[in-house]
Amino acid sequence: MKDKVRKDAQGRFLDNPDGVRTTKESLFDMHEDMQTVDSIPVEELNIQIQDEQYHHHTKNRSLSEERYP
Repeated sequence: MKDKVRKDAQGRFLDNPDGVRTTKESLFDMHEDMQTVDSIPVEELNIQIQDEQYHHHTKNRSLSEERYP
């Protein structure tokens, strides 16, 4: 299973962060029962939780700035 390549990937070559297309086969592609499971973007979830706690500062930062500096 090492270095299997997906033919339909487009975009930049990255190490497979959530939500970004890649040429490497993901766990969701390897196992048929995982194809119906949605991945949770953990970074976004953490920021949403922090924003709920500190709701006065929600506009001071952006996830896109942290993900793509």
